[in-house]
Amino acid sequence: MTQLTHTQIADAKRNELDAVSSVIRETEELVKARARRFANTAGHTDTDLVEDLAQVGRIAVWEALGDFGGDDPAQFMVHIDRGITRAMADARREATRPGVSVYTAKRYESALCQAAGDPYEAEKIAASEEMGTDKLTPDLARAARLSWLGLDSLDRPFNQGRHGESFTLGEVIAQEMGVPADLVDSADIASHRRRVVREQVHRALGLLSERQRHVLKADHGIAPVGHYGDQPDAVLADDMGATPYQVKQARVKGKARFSELYRAGAGAW
Repeated sequence: MTQLTHTQIADAKRNELDAVSSVIRETEELVKARARRFANTAGHTDTDLVEDLAQVGRIAVWEALGDFGGDDPAQFMVHIDRGITRAMADARREATRPGVSVYTAKRYESALCQAAGDPYEAEKIAASEEMGTDKLTPDLARAARLSWLGLDSLDRPFNQGRHGESFTLGEVIAQEMGVPADLVDSADIASHRRRVVREQVHRALGLLSERQRHVLKADHGIAPVGHYGDQPDAVLADDMGATPYQVKQARVKGKARFSELYRAGAGAW
């Protein structure tokens, strides 16, 4: 519900100061809420990113005001929300995926969904014909994977919001391995990351519906479900006691939900 009127929206589109100020006041809480949502990963909010995204959102409000075609208050707020969301999503990719363009980051994230969260498999998919016109070159796919994973160091602070700046990745791995920190080397990072990715995948799958979870596991052969990825949906549907249409719907909805859950959990690294 918005307090804006048809007249205020029409006046704001003509850049009348009082009306524009009303629009800014009315949308400020929405901007802040969206900024907090996009800056939150794994329960931790990056306060610096919140303010950066809020600035992006305020600019998006101004731009959306200029290209809104009507003066209906409810439709206007929907239009504004879409503009804010698109702008913040792109800004977040730029801030958290250094070294690659927004275009490349989006396509790698799409491949990541198809790979059930496996970043190395996603690199292969991103550079394959499965991506169609969104296919990346092998070099871009690799750059996107490195950007997604981040360049890890045993000395980098780990989850500062929870542990503080003095708690490092090396100390985290040492605790999990049950060895002194000075015995941890860079090879242990890869092993630790594989475990974390595996846990994130299964945690995200566990939050899907039973049918969605089964279909996605079948697509990729994730135990205990066999691999059905190369077979017609009718085969999987028959084994599940469902229809091919239900399998297709479960896949579409499951992938979308998995993508959302996995991206949220990936920030824990």
